[in-house]
Amino acid sequence: MDFSVEYLSFFVIHSESASEQNKRYRHFKTMDGEEYERSEIKRFLDGEFARIVKRKAEKHAPTEGSPTKIGTFVVEPGYELGSNPNYNMIARCREARDREQYHNGCDDLLRAYIGTSSVRGGAFIVARAVLPKYFDEPFLFILKCDFEPKIARITDEDSLVGQVDMAISAKSMKSIQYPHMPEEGMLEYGELKIHQASHARYFEEFLAYVSYEQSMPELVQSQVLGLVQEYMEQKYQLPPVPKAAAPVKVADERGIRLAEAVGVPMAAHAGADAGVDVDEAPFMAAGPAPDPTLTGIPFLDDASYPAPADGPGENANPAMLQEAQAYELWANSDKRRLQERWDHEMVVEAAQRIVEFQPELDLKFHIGDTFVKTKLSDFGSKVHFAKIGNRYVVLLEGEDFKFDKDFSPVELLQPEELDQVVDRLKARPEE
Repeated sequence: MDFSVEYLSFFVIHSESASEQNKRYRHFKTMDGEEYERSEIKRFLDGEFARIVKRKAEKHAPTEGSPTKIGTFVVEPGYELGSNPNYNMIARCREARDREQYHNGCDDLLRAYIGTSSVRGGAFIVARAVLPKYFDEPFLFILKCDFEPKIARITDEDSLVGQVDMAISAKSMKSIQYPHMPEEGMLEYGELKIHQASHARYFEEFLAYVSYEQSMPELVQSQVLGLVQEYMEQKYQLPPVPKAAAPVKVADERGIRLAEAVGVPMAAHAGADAGVDVDEAPFMAAGPAPDPTLTGIPFLDDASYPAPADGPGENANPAMLQEAQAYELWANSDKRRLQERWDHEMVVEAAQRIVEFQPELDLKFHIGDTFVKTKLSDFGSKVHFAKIGNRYVVLLEGEDFKFDKDFSPVELLQPEELDQVVDRLKARPEE
């Protein structure tokens, strides 16, 4: 996968502290393709563009801390990508006709980046490159390399080593690629791919109008809590809880200065590049409305049920409040235990609704000191929970057993009938 660089801008960010007034940057050089081929930075970046493009990512990341994610430009229904100010910043760099235009576009990106929180010093590189094998139109790569501490070079026999100022490494490089190429020869113009290996998420902050789907654990949590909400609404005949309006973020003509506002048409601030009539502009939502509860279950919010003047919560059913509080405690616990609230059929039905969207979703749990990992789709068919007295039992069903190469006498067992095992468990005294 051989990329041909058309333009590259190289900046260095100096940040003495987290405050914005102490962040400054220097533009070192903007070069065209011929200068890039003769430069030392070609050796530094050789192979990086292909690695970035080949790096796999999913819309719903498998874990909350996944380093690589797919972002989508936020666009109101019926409007084009040109109504998104972040898209316009990137498009200016991709469509620049000469070196000066390209440098100006990259400068806008950099100033948007250093306006975010927790920015560290380092090299900020914006490269435009084509992949001639598949496309004539370019990719844009936004790269950030932090300064590496305690880097030394061997000097002479007296001092042995000398300090290297402003050393950078590609090992922990943060990157943004636009457009996203999910498969070779296929482009998604409404998506970009972002990679940041550290747990800090600040590299994505400067693109305020790019949204990211929930990770798989977050998505499943939302679905489970939604099922709990449905259950409570049906059980206690609760009225629908109104949702709060989403906040609107407004950007200036370069998409740099961001300020909270309500009811301000986004195109009034997006500039001429947006190509949208101001009077017919959409509202640009910055993301989902903030939920008033910790758990995301609206009925747990006291504001949903106005209290009388003589005391809070007296309008609500005490049993409902007690059950809702129990769900809230469960949802916010780091280590959750079996709740024993829903019967087998309800849980199987709820699990099937989730499996329809995530067929390969894992089910992991501990019973005593034993860890079990299976599929959620197996619950109720191949995996069964039961209780004998005050003890729990897990039944795992299958057509055969397979053992690892380490030997065990268990492999010689002639299994008992299930009724015999249950009788033995019932007869065993509780510890």
